[in-house]
Amino acid sequence: MRHLRPVILFAILTVVAAGCHETGSPSKEQSAYPAGATPNGPAARVEVLRLAGGDYGSPSPFGYSRGPGYCRMSFLFDTLLWKDASGNVIPWLAESWQQADNGLTWIFTLRNGVKWHDGQPLTVDDVVFSYQYLSRNNWSPTLPDILGNVEKVDERTVRLTLKRPYAPFVTNILDAAPIIPKHIWEKVEDPKKFTDSTAWIGSGPYLLKSYSKADGSYLYEANDNFWLGPPYVKRIELIPVGDEALSLKQGQIDAGSIASVTSATSKELMKVFTDNPKYAVITAPGEWNLILNFNLTKGEPFTDKAFRQAVAYGLDLQKMVDQVLFGAGQPGNPGYLPPSNQWQNPKAKTYPYDPVRARQLLKSAGYIDRNGDGVLETPDGRSLKLQLVYSGDLSSPRPAEMIKSWLADIGIDISLKAVDTASLDQITAAGQYEMAITGYGGMGADPDNMRTTFSSQSKSTSFGRVFGYQNARFDELAAKQFETSDEQARRAMIYEMQEILADDVPAIPLYYPDRNLIYDKTVFDAWYFTPGGVGSGVPTAWNKQAFITGQKTGLQIKGR
Repeated sequence: MRHLRPVILFAILTVVAAGCHETGSPSKEQSAYPAGATPNGPAARVEVLRLAGGDYGSPSPFGYSRGPGYCRMSFLFDTLLWKDASGNVIPWLAESWQQADNGLTWIFTLRNGVKWHDGQPLTVDDVVFSYQYLSRNNWSPTLPDILGNVEKVDERTVRLTLKRPYAPFVTNILDAAPIIPKHIWEKVEDPKKFTDSTAWIGSGPYLLKSYSKADGSYLYEANDNFWLGPPYVKRIELIPVGDEALSLKQGQIDAGSIASVTSATSKELMKVFTDNPKYAVITAPGEWNLILNFNLTKGEPFTDKAFRQAVAYGLDLQKMVDQVLFGAGQPGNPGYLPPSNQWQNPKAKTYPYDPVRARQLLKSAGYIDRNGDGVLETPDGRSLKLQLVYSGDLSSPRPAEMIKSWLADIGIDISLKAVDTASLDQITAAGQYEMAITGYGGMGADPDNMRTTFSSQSKSTSFGRVFGYQNARFDELAAKQFETSDEQARRAMIYEMQEILADDVPAIPLYYPDRNLIYDKTVFDAWYFTPGGVGSGVPTAWNKQAFITGQKTGLQIKGR
């Protein structure tokens, strides 16, 4: 028998960080867990939890790729802060923290007795080293711009001083940046080439026993010396599967999602699970988007706003949601942020499907079919024959095929180039495309991601970055909101940024799929989607806190 249902008496006190007075005395302190509490009560622990694998790189702080890769890494490495089931930031490696000087000074008190997987103690020196090393090696493109001094105050206290305020410092850095062991990494000159197994030594709740890049399998075993106590789930196996829902039905894995983009019988398959009391389903609004990016560095027609707006009018996004997602999602918002994001501007401009208006816009801008072949030419006589690159693994071929068909109706000839997702990420990160369909999460997170995605001043090297877009007012607002702690003032800036994007259309979000997770509740029954995601916005149900505690904490998303 693999487990017994948990009967756990375990409380978590979550208190959001508060500022300090100028004298440095705290106005509020945060504590994580009651004295002596452990995640495990008298109930037996889950022996094995089997989930869908897939290669997202080596789970080291510099080896992982995309959001699922971050989750795999987070099992091994802890952060100063973390998020619980309600999306609240809670103490983690830091048992308390304070801030002063209008958010420029941050003081953290570390837990006693935390050890690395190799038995060595985790110290303040490790934290100081980690932030300096992550900044020096561009773990985050923002960190080098904001991080000033990192100092050891005493054996349990570290002080971080910022060069300038950063509004989402807590949610984008403090609960995302992994703390790494100095004694291992201090001699590593190129962290991306560090593939030794010691790269997996962290302080987190699990130890990595094996990883196969070839088949995307990972094997984790509980770190019974974890500072919070032995994790509730003893062993996590990530195994290669095809369709997650079918694999769940066949008993290969214990939880999975209905992938509407690949499963034509999703509704029928969902009914199999909802009719069986063994299974439960949780759902949440989408925080991942499929997006069409224009590369404005390629010149005309991509630099022409009228062309981009015409493309927006030429796409029937609701039909795409209905046919690709079977209605389980929301059409993309030209202002970028989805309905699930509390910062979304509901009044930003939209482009209802209108091919007639699209043709009129193109004609007014000088795009005319001069030779009668059904394809428009630019004002200087070049045919509108453009290439769209996409990955059938990331979504499915269907969105690309629909875009090709719809744009043909308004005189734009699209050739499709299909690549695997890893190649797509390389192509889009390097700007080697004209038009590209990519996808990523973090859409429910802090809206500073609009700056890193669209600002001409952004230093991001992400595959989601839009190339060549320049709008002076957008750049100005992006820089101001970065440092603005007053929420009302910042919201006004974020709203205007969305209005600019909706009008300029440097990219077209296509849809935001609803999230769903179907799970065998006789194996593990503590699943939840963390609002706003973990690790600066990864929209996942794999919050390691659930695997550690065996229970939902904070606001629960109810299953049906």
